[in-house]
Amino acid sequence: MDTRSKPESEMHQVTWIILTAVKHLQVGKIKLAQFLKGSKSKDIMPIAYEQGYGGLMWHDIPTITGFIEQLEALRLIYRKMLPGSAYEYSVFELTDAGKSALEEKKCIPLKTIKKETPITVGKSEQETLNLLHEGKSVSEIAKERNLVTSTIYAHIFRLIVNQHISGRDIISEEIIEKVNHAAKTIKGSASVKEIKELLPEVSYEEIRCVLADM
Repeated sequence: MDTRSKPESEMHQVTWIILTAVKHLQVGKIKLAQFLKGSKSKDIMPIAYEQGYGGLMWHDIPTITGFIEQLEALRLIYRKMLPGSAYEYSVFELTDAGKSALEEKKCIPLKTIKKETPITVGKSEQETLNLLHEGKSVSEIAKERNLVTSTIYAHIFRLIVNQHISGRDIISEEIIEKVNHAAKTIKGSASVKEIKELLPEVSYEEIRCVLADM
């Protein structure tokens, strides 16, 4: 469905809402989409006070993700690699063109395109992914699905490996930094067991999810 099925003014508002959120946040695509949706997840709530939270609540996550990717293709936003981590992580920032578009309230038409990542994992992982998109935590998903948390983390690991989500969307920044720091101290390719020995307070599942982003 293209923009002709929606008022032009509404689609321009979508652009400005996303650019405003990017201006005030330093997050990746999935977390940005969840923020714009108004997710109540524990990872989003600390930034819920920022401008733009829930600004696109009438759209679903795949649609919002499609909007974000169009703005990236138009070079209004770009991915900035975060320094100081053992592995590469990126967050969105405004380009000069994006700053200009926001300041001058330029009309940037967007299309309502739901981009679905082909699911190459099983039905059970898909159900977990759907619940993650609803903003539910690992423990909430485990309880709702009557599964143990380790099983949900196994789903998440496969979802990360298949690039449906990022480890940063699930694991806290504090734990990610701990794992990155531990990995730096180990010569060669760090294993989960080696990192666990350095970080007894971090679970095997969390470590695997961080390393899965490799």
